[in-house]
Amino acid sequence: MIFFDLNTNDAEALLRHVEEFKPSSGDAREDSRLQNALLELKEALVQHLNDSGA
Repeated sequence: MIFFDLNTNDAEALLRHVEEFKPSSGDAREDSRLQNALLELKEALVQHLNDSGA
């Protein structure tokens, strides 16, 4: 589980980057792992924003 101590602007900026980033290392397994990690980070950021009332 991920917990954040971010203000709303920082959390929203990070969320935009997470949504836009596409792994392209050339290693399909590494790209898949990174994509899965980014999806978990996105879910945690959305939850943080929902909890903070944004």
